[in-house]
Amino acid sequence: MNGPQFWLDDVDALDRIAIADVSDEIKGIARDLATEGIAVLRGANSPDLCKHVIADYGRYVELHRDYVRGNLTEHGREKRLVNFHLWSEPAAQLASNPRIMAALDFVFASPAAVYTSLTFKYGTQQPVHRDTPHFATWPLRMFAGVWTALEDVSPDAGPLFYHPGSHRLAIDPAQYMAEARSRIPDGSERDQLLMALDLYNGEVIRRSTSASAPKILDLRAGDTVIWHPELPHGGSPANNPDLTRWSSVFHCAPVAVQVHQHDRFFLHAGETPPPDRYGYFERFGRHFAVSGEVAYM
Repeated sequence: MNGPQFWLDDVDALDRIAIADVSDEIKGIARDLATEGIAVLRGANSPDLCKHVIADYGRYVELHRDYVRGNLTEHGREKRLVNFHLWSEPAAQLASNPRIMAALDFVFASPAAVYTSLTFKYGTQQPVHRDTPHFATWPLRMFAGVWTALEDVSPDAGPLFYHPGSHRLAIDPAQYMAEARSRIPDGSERDQLLMALDLYNGEVIRRSTSASAPKILDLRAGDTVIWHPELPHGGSPANNPDLTRWSSVFHCAPVAVQVHQHDRFFLHAGETPPPDRYGYFERFGRHFAVSGEVAYM
């Protein structure tokens, strides 16, 4: 991957933030994203709105019982629900929070939009990873994850963790695609891409864990976290897997920038972006991508 990049990654980013004509809160968010790779907004959403999202999820489950039963994990729990904001008005309202979107408008230097979302009933317990391969953009890294706790997060429910400052680690995807092709020269492109992704993720784990100690987030209902697309993060092991960890994450990018998946991340070169993949509709004064359906995954 090459081409223009996210301006917060430029060497003069902090100087530009200091003189910007925006609120102190937005400056603080931008500074935290530039230096730590993450910004925490306490009380960004009302606990009542969070409760409405959870209640709407319950209504969705009641209306789609057979579908839900067919999409349980081996432990009998619902998987993560993609694009719930397309079904739920409270979830769409959460996604379009003016305080958060104003901050994204500034860090993107362009109006922000919602691409997709994930809603979780339980913690992911996901190993450390970067979002970049699954949310590739041109210009580079014009993406942010926006995660909101829908309930107070118990330390035993598998809270989020991240490696501070590790968004600065330069890891070139091209070398892992080349290695995958070398290892399985007769494999299909799909298999080579999956191997490249696995190799890339392994390097993220190795380098981020040696670069900084993981930091666990202590979050309450309504708290929101914005992270840089290259910030290594994950879900801690759940000491009590029966505990819920209700949360929603929205994947955001500028309206003018399309988000692409891991095939483009590894295969597309040059500054010209790949062809557009989706259009938009408007709700709550914001653009939402017409990208995918409500589905478990």
